[in-house]
Order: sequence, then C-alpha cells, then structure tokens
Amino acid sequence: MDYHGRIQRLCALFDSHAIDGFLISRLVHVRYFTGFSGSNGAAAIFDSSATLATDSRYDLQARTESPHCDIRIERAVVAEMMTALLERGARRIGIEADFVSHVQYLALQAQAAEVGAVVVLISGAIESLRIIKEPEEVDCIARACEITSLAWWNVVSRGVVGKTELALAADVEAEFRYLGAEDRAFESIVAAGPHSAIPHHQPTSRVVQRGDLLKMDIGARVAGYHADMTRTVAVGESADWQRELYAAVFAAQTAAFAIAREGTDSQDLAAVIRRQHEVDGFSHLIQHQPGHGVGLEIHEKPFLGRGDGILRSRMPITVEPGLYVPDRGGVRIEDTIEILSDGYRCLTTANRDFITV
Repeated sequence: MDYHGRIQRLCALFDSHAIDGFLISRLVHVRYFTGFSGSNGAAAIFDSSATLATDSRYDLQARTESPHCDIRIERAVVAEMMTALLERGARRIGIEADFVSHVQYLALQAQAAEVGAVVVLISGAIESLRIIKEPEEVDCIARACEITSLAWWNVVSRGVVGKTELALAADVEAEFRYLGAEDRAFESIVAAGPHSAIPHHQPTSRVVQRGDLLKMDIGARVAGYHADMTRTVAVGESADWQRELYAAVFAAQTAAFAIAREGTDSQDLAAVIRRQHEVDGFSHLIQHQPGHGVGLEIHEKPFLGRGDGILRSRMPITVEPGLYVPDRGGVRIEDTIEILSDGYRCLTTANRDFITV
C-alpha cells in the first residue's frame, strides 16, 4: 500500500483547512495511513511523516505493520499523539469532527491550550482521499469478492433444503476462511421464505423448505478490505410471482450497469433503478437505497441516491436493487463493481441468473 503517498495527499490539504498537523483517532483511518490493524491506536500526521501510538500488547505488531511510522508505546494513545504534535511545533491541529466525543474534544482542546495551540474540527477530509482506491486496494477487494462468490456457490450447490439459516451462515463463513479470507466482512444475512422480505434479516433456526426464496447477503474480508454480494435463489421449485420479482430486480440492476462509468453522477444510478421499478410496477416494494462504496469499511462513500457526486475510476461500489413483498418473500441482487473510464468491472463473479437449487 502507498502509505507515503496517502500521507502526502493528506498534508496537501492542510493549507485549505488552516492546520499544520492532524491527529487521527478513528481506527479505520489509523490503518489507512499506518497499516496498523490493532484495536487500540492513534496517529499523528505532521511534516509529511506519521507517528503511531499503541499500547504494549501491540508493540511488535505495530513495528511489523507500520515500519514507515515513528512508534510510541502508550495506552492513552490520543493524548500521546497530541503530545507528539505539540512537541514537533504544530499549533493548529486538525481532529476528526465526526469521530471524537465531546469529552475527548474538550480534553484535547485543554491539552493544546497549555502551549497556545488550538484544535480545529475537520469533517470529511480523509474520506475524500479514501473514495478513490489504489490498484493494490482494488486487488484486495477483488480477491475478497472472488472468495465470496466461490464460497456462496460451494454452500448452495451442496444443497440447502432442511438446513437452518444459522447453519448456512456458519457454512459460508467457514468457506471464507478455507478459501483464504481473514474473516467475514459483516454479519451474514441468510433469509429463507417470508424472512427474505426483511432486507437485513438476522439468521434464525428456521429450516429452509422447498418453494422458498433463499436470500444470502454475504462478504469476505481480505487484508482489511471488504466484499459485498447478495444472491437470491429458488429452493426446489419456483412460482410465477418469484420469477416476476426476480426479473424486475435483474432488469433494474442491468439498467444501472448500462450507465455505470467514470463521469456518471452516483445519483443517476439510483434514479435509473427506481425508474425501471416504476415501469415494471414494483416501485412500492422498494425498501432501501441501491448501493454504496466499499473498501476498508463495508459501507462508505459514495452512497447511491444521497447526492455523493460523480463516479470516478477505481471507485468500487455495490449495485444492489431489491424488492420485498411483506410476509411472502423478497429478492435482492447485489454485486460489487469497480468503476472504469469506459464502463465497469464486476468483481463479484457468481451467477446472476435466477436459478433453482
């Protein structure tokens, strides 16, 4: 990963925010600049260099994962990073406005004031850097998507009738690890029959039966990077209403794919999905926005339908239209794609057709 480049790009934003140092306390952002993956850490960016603080449990891990950083071992990591910035002469110190508690803000403000420094609340600066992925980041997401696609097929092809939602969730998560993932990307959603009409259903002991729709929203994680994929299949046999619902969701996703490329407004992908559902007469069954960015987080910018701006190359997003009939069943088809200058590349490779297992 290009940690030095990331640090340089953040420092290039300092003048526009009128700061001379940045204290990073959100763990996902600490990892973005340092590579450190432990559960307690903070970072300080100053003069194109990075300092990382963590406690003694992670001493060796920090020195292994973050060789480009100055390492400080101290349990009170945020206060230690403020100290590091003040010692180096920073006097206008940016902090993450969206991820610092009021109590922590007051403590940092008081610590800075002791030497005549000030704390500046900054929102969205790091997210603006993370939205475009480096090639190595895309490679990690693509590998996570490949594992996810294969794990799903390995599980459903072995048969699902008579198994519980919980058992299928456990099966697919075990497959992730057998195939080389470090972990699941999020809590797996396995929803059968009427449960498939609940967008974020938590798996239960319900047994999968013939005639069910089986929806699985799953993802593996590789080197901290997430995959996100949903497939919906018929179990044993399918009904006309199930095939019609699937065809409508498939058509909406296909319409979004047709305009997915660099330069397209992210809002337009959501709009074309809604228009397709309106044409097909299913818009009353929509329950969620149809996609989001993925990376070190499972949900990150851009969020389709929220005015998050223009799509750009090397921007991985999900496209996930869904329609849900209460107490009956629902369909979601979700793929993770990489935006390209002339279109897109689908990173999830599992079959998108309506199949019966």
